[in-house]
Amino acid sequence: MEKKEVFNWPPLESDPEILTDYMQSLGMSKSWELLEVIGLDPELLCMVPKSTVALVLTYARAEAKEVKAKKTEVAVTPDINFYMWQTKTLDNACGLIACIHAVFNNLAIVPVAEGSPLKEFYNVAIKQSPEERAATLDGFTSIKSVHRDCGKKGQSNQVERKEDTQYHFICFTRNDKKQLIELDGVVKKPILLSGNCLCNLRIEKCDDADFIKTVANEILKRLSEGIVSDRMALMALSLKE
Repeated sequence: MEKKEVFNWPPLESDPEILTDYMQSLGMSKSWELLEVIGLDPELLCMVPKSTVALVLTYARAEAKEVKAKKTEVAVTPDINFYMWQTKTLDNACGLIACIHAVFNNLAIVPVAEGSPLKEFYNVAIKQSPEERAATLDGFTSIKSVHRDCGKKGQSNQVERKEDTQYHFICFTRNDKKQLIELDGVVKKPILLSGNCLCNLRIEKCDDADFIKTVANEILKRLSEGIVSDRMALMALSLKE
């Protein structure tokens, strides 16, 4: 019988309830939650709360096309409050990293409790480089223990080998200039989408009314080009209603 592989950071289920409980247990305000975006059609996007400040995409990657596209897009480095890498030691922490990017780039409106694991990590990591932040997170036992418990929920505990982990999490949010930014820990820099001709948005900023629709259009474009698979899920970080 093949021995089950032990993950340093096990993969997480793309379940908004599980991830909401996870982030709240780490210190995110209970007034905020992750909600499922049930479709990318305009009538379904209208159901997404207007308070949404970030979108977390989980997808099965089409690796060759995805990597090529990401390498092309990182020529411009946008202003962003917080960005960190996903190094090899953070093997399957992409779900946590995407949620951290969503929260830490919206701290002005998404509170994090003082003395909580998230706040303590932020206070150390904000002074560090993206690579140093990865090492700091890997050594944060108060976060890692909660992550491992979370990894046992849903279907994620059925994955036994790293090569069986097909899904990846990324975050879309905006910076202080209202520019649309993609944050993917396996790429060395944040990706500026607003005004980037590579993603056909051709806008200088992404206002509140356009944010959700613009991200949906970008995902649809990647689907049509085969950059991402249609095996995907989208979650919105929003105020509880």
